Amino acid sequence: MIKLIVSDLDGTLLDHSKKVSPRELAALVKANEAGIQLCLASGRMHTEIQQVMKEIGHKAFSVSQNGAFIHLDDGTFLQSKLFDPDLALQVYQLLKDFELVKLICSGDANYIENVSSASNKVEARMFQPFIVKEDAEHAFKTNLPTCKFTLLGELEILMQVIEVMKQHIGDQVELFISDTDCLDIMPRNVSKGSSLLVLLEKLGLQPEEVACFGDSFNDISMFGITPHSFAMSGAHPEVRQQAAFQINSVSEGIMHVLNHNEKLSLPEKGSIG
Repeated sequence: MIKLIVSDLDGTLLDHSKKVSPRELAALVKANEAGIQLCLASGRMHTEIQQVMKEIGHKAFSVSQNGAFIHLDDGTFLQSKLFDPDLALQVYQLLKDFELVKLICSGDANYIENVSSASNKVEARMFQPFIVKEDAEHAFKTNLPTCKFTLLGELEILMQVIEVMKQHIGDQVELFISDTDCLDIMPRNVSKGSSLLVLLEKLGLQPEEVACFGDSFNDISMFGITPHSFAMSGAHPEVRQQAAFQINSVSEGIMHVLNHNEKLSLPEKGSIG
């Protein structure tokens, strides 16, 4: 039986206006009524995920900042994974010359050094405003807690960043294209998938008791955990190839989960009852 649904937010559960549609809300209610727990796994901050929880109207586990933080469904903090301060400074210095919107993610705050028209457009996609930190390099030298670097801009430039990171510190970081114009840089071995495994151990669940929904490269680490992996039909072909199923909406995936559980609950043919 599937006992936990794990859903990405942007491009998966949320629509283009950062809302959960009535169709998805109705499906989430059905899953909740069937006793299936929910985990929201996103590159967004935990505070942003909490806003989505309020919208859907029931509790959920939270894997935020691409796996850097885990919270239980009652809000209890479970785990965090941050950059080593020296490595965070090295990442920052390697990024200096690239013309991109650069976010420094620290728990429940996204810092930015310089405000621009490009950063204003990115900020409009967020639930919370950026915090300007003009001397970020000094902040890193004084141990600014950092869980993730998010870079936004042209894909060609993002691919250049990937090559630079691989060349200099490829064995110390994880690199995820999490949107068509977005690159996330994480500490090594920190991902949605690695944190989901920690959560499953805490809950005493097996991989076959979980279903995962996602649409981006940062969701692939979750797909590899369970046989019940669902990629959105609009996802990149390489992402879709890593999932067991393709769906057009989270509600479609939830119906698949409910049907799966119903089949398992039916008595086998020929059984005496």
